[in-house]
Amino acid sequence: MTRAEQTTAHSPVPDDALVADSRERAVRSLLGRPQLKRLWSAHLVSGTGDLLALLVLVLLALQAAVAESAFGGGYRGVALTVACVLGARALSTLLFGAVLLGPLTSLTSAEGPLDRRWTMVGADGFRLVLLILAPLWIDWTPGSAVAVLLVTVFLTGVAERLWTICRASAAPALLPPPPPEGASIRPLPDHLDALRRLSLRTTVGALPLAAAVLVTA
Repeated sequence: MTRAEQTTAHSPVPDDALVADSRERAVRSLLGRPQLKRLWSAHLVSGTGDLLALLVLVLLALQAAVAESAFGGGYRGVALTVACVLGARALSTLLFGAVLLGPLTSLTSAEGPLDRRWTMVGADGFRLVLLILAPLWIDWTPGSAVAVLLVTVFLTGVAERLWTICRASAAPALLPPPPPEGASIRPLPDHLDALRRLSLRTTVGALPLAAAVLVTA
């Protein structure tokens, strides 16, 4: 038997249960770090508020569309109004989450001119102002409230993308270092993968929270 065959024969194969346990431990270890836990809490609150705001803007746009008889009125008008709201949000996500992702990432990087923390605070404040003004446009501009609300949806989407880019830029620097024993005891946790899964779980969990708040409000 050659040396290469001996090495292959004695190399341990990671057990699937150990790998799965390592992944879950990696997610839990992220929440055990105070800075990451604060960032995760902010993500949960901001994500819930953003989805709640989108649902409220849909309702406000429907109210304005009914008052204006926009898009022909009736069920067709309702369907087109909802489609326009979702389209405005999708457009902001596409432009500032894909097309302009590179420049925005450079602006909010550690070497960039924008401070990530204050940018996130400013984005939340900007969204709050937009949402305070949103129901007032129906009374202030009854003839064009739908158009103004669609612009509001677009701008809130821009603020959400900027907040998300700042969070995504800041989170990797807060990841824990690898354990001192390395991979000799168990497979090393993939903290970046754990961070992605934690972010996905938080985003998915924010939707029922936002819906529950809207129903109980």
